[in-house]
Amino acid sequence: MTEAALVPEEVKVLVGQEQREFTLNKKLLCETSSFFRDHVESTTPTENDPDDEEDSIMWLPAESPEMFELFVLWLYRRRAFLAMVDNTVPRVTRDASVFATLPKLQTLRWKLVRLHLFAAVIDLPALQDVAMDALQDLYLRCDFDVSPHFVAFLYGDCNAEHAFRLRKWTVAMLAWTLHGVGRDPVVETQFERLFTTYPSLADDYRTHLEKMALSKADVRIKNPQLRLPMNKLRSGERFFGFRQCSFHSHRATVGEKVCPHLAEHSLSPLVLRWPRVGKDKDAGLPGPGLDGSDSEQPILSPVGEMTETSFLDLS
Repeated sequence: MTEAALVPEEVKVLVGQEQREFTLNKKLLCETSSFFRDHVESTTPTENDPDDEEDSIMWLPAESPEMFELFVLWLYRRRAFLAMVDNTVPRVTRDASVFATLPKLQTLRWKLVRLHLFAAVIDLPALQDVAMDALQDLYLRCDFDVSPHFVAFLYGDCNAEHAFRLRKWTVAMLAWTLHGVGRDPVVETQFERLFTTYPSLADDYRTHLEKMALSKADVRIKNPQLRLPMNKLRSGERFFGFRQCSFHSHRATVGEKVCPHLAEHSLSPLVLRWPRVGKDKDAGLPGPGLDGSDSEQPILSPVGEMTETSFLDLS
């Protein structure tokens, strides 16, 4: 039996301390991230030990199964992921009580935050940027402010490199909140304590205010929740919102050009079809078919038969 014949078509990924199991297409996972590819290659069964199942299972003990559900949704069904906030927020905000709605929205927020951090860990910039966009949209539509608890999490519990984009956006949100109307003195005091506790937060905040002053922007009206749908802005637009790619991983290279994630992909509800070679090369999707050809090849989604409620459970 050849080694190629031994390679399983699927990979089991255990997530969280409870080891929730996800069975994913091996080639799709490996094409998406070198993080997964390196692990799968290192645990591929050999002729001497072809039945060693334990070595072919990947465990992510520090990650959230609920977050990983979103990762799987993005992995197999990009359009479904992009529509997730649009479909979710109107539904939960129609609840009879705002107090019943708020926990669901907060759960969604934390899933997106942890998804962004996970994408940074596995070096998947396209997913980082998509999660960042969804988070901004959620805050805009729900009129959220960043909380002291959230800021403390980013600066106290997170790796600085992994949380870099989130920190940048959060500092902009913090400036907008602290300089806006209707400020809460209690919350202001809490943030003042955080500036003392986390010097890097104070440095980032000071740098942001200096940049805003140099650009003659008023932090009271420049809303970090607002993603203007282009990077080349007219002079008046830049005073009210941020460029579409301001908090993306590719911001330094894209300049005023079109965001590379805007390309449309051919997706159906239950299958993902790879774009042909030469298309969508900057969109974070593998180009060729799974067999190395340029033909379209469907990959059945493990979430295709799941209901929206079971997959995106916000309770």
